[in-house]
Amino acid sequence: MRERFVRRALMVVLLALLSATSPVRAEPKSYVVAPTKGQVMFEASFPLGDFRGTTREVRGEIQVDVENIPAGIRGSVTVNPASLKTGIDRRDSDLRTTLEVDKHPQIRFAVREVRASFRSLAERADTQLVIEGELSIRGVDRPITLTGRAQIRDGQVWVRGEGTLKMTDYGISPPRKFFLSVGDQMRVSFDALLAPRE
Repeated sequence: MRERFVRRALMVVLLALLSATSPVRAEPKSYVVAPTKGQVMFEASFPLGDFRGTTREVRGEIQVDVENIPAGIRGSVTVNPASLKTGIDRRDSDLRTTLEVDKHPQIRFAVREVRASFRSLAERADTQLVIEGELSIRGVDRPITLTGRAQIRDGQVWVRGEGTLKMTDYGISPPRKFFLSVGDQMRVSFDALLAPRE
């Protein structure tokens, strides 16, 4: 009888120790791009002078447990292509025509997988990221890999990254002017502050 009681007591103690040392799995938290705190940019090459375009009309929502990045990240970010500005009105108009913004009013990036240099994000210290996802431009979806970094800033997540794409992969013929063409390959980058969804 006493032996059975001791065995049960040991089992209770063991279970208590295991539960105390087992990691608590937190639920992913939703973050949204803070208003005016997101920017998307592209850089293009052209024989008469390279140029860039930018927009701050960036929206999106990401679900992530910042303490456990390997658990997975879900979400997407969208950009209004009509809002891209290059600094020259005529070029902006040509860009809107090329992107067919009336038919396709969104450029969308959907996150598929993220690999991180550390398990969790830290306050004011970078975690390197490799972000796999799917980019949709003018109704065409293509996989893309971005490299980036992220950190916690006062309870928000700051993230930035970059990658390259080819316009022809999205069915876009590089624009021409004076018998010269814009380079097919473009560098794209983003910078965003993600605030917890209230």
